[in-house]
Amino acid sequence: MDEVLVLWDVDHTLVDVDGLGREAYDLAFLRRFGRPVVHQPPMAGRTDRAIAHDVLLFNGAPTGEEHLEALRVAAETAFDELAHLLPVRGRALPGALDALTSVAGVQSVLTGNLRRIAEVKLGPFGLVEHLDLDAGAYGWSHAVRANLVDIARGAARQRYELSFEGRRTVLVGDTPLDVEAALLTGAGVVAVATGRYTVASLELAGAHVVLPDLSDTAGVIEAVARAAAA
Repeated sequence: MDEVLVLWDVDHTLVDVDGLGREAYDLAFLRRFGRPVVHQPPMAGRTDRAIAHDVLLFNGAPTGEEHLEALRVAAETAFDELAHLLPVRGRALPGALDALTSVAGVQSVLTGNLRRIAEVKLGPFGLVEHLDLDAGAYGWSHAVRANLVDIARGAARQRYELSFEGRRTVLVGDTPLDVEAALLTGAGVVAVATGRYTVASLELAGAHVVLPDLSDTAGVIEAVARAAAA
């Protein structure tokens, strides 16, 4: 089989950080505007650019680019300050490390997170060294998750001088938005029911393969191969 680009989601696919990302945005907004976040936007599967916009919009703050950028910087700073809590409150999900060390191909991330936050989330659990973070895509590049797929393909193509069109790119994620991103861009997709969505709902969304979790390493390897098959 040709080389495959495997793009892993971060939150609730590889790690669970117990809501620290939301707490970072809450703290960033408080510092920026001197008042707490009252209306929380949905987060599951969405990009940080879209989330940041809605944090501002839903809470009566200006949403121009300069304000988005200021909130981004403040959120990165806040998450760095909260990072010491990751070993206590966070965890790698069952099978995540074994999956990363066993699945063949170029492995990176396609995540709604800011790159800095993604790297900090993965670091304490020994996952970063198994991923080429320069070959992925992050949630500040575009508000729409599906548009991150071709950004990641371009980054991987530049680094490896290989094309990862069609099902030679496989997304692994836990939400219908991960599935949608793959289907809209012709990629393969393995969905895992390790977040708030059930196996049935991920199947209904159209995932090529659905797993309950990543704990069966041989099953994960087979699932990626099936999703990559034309």
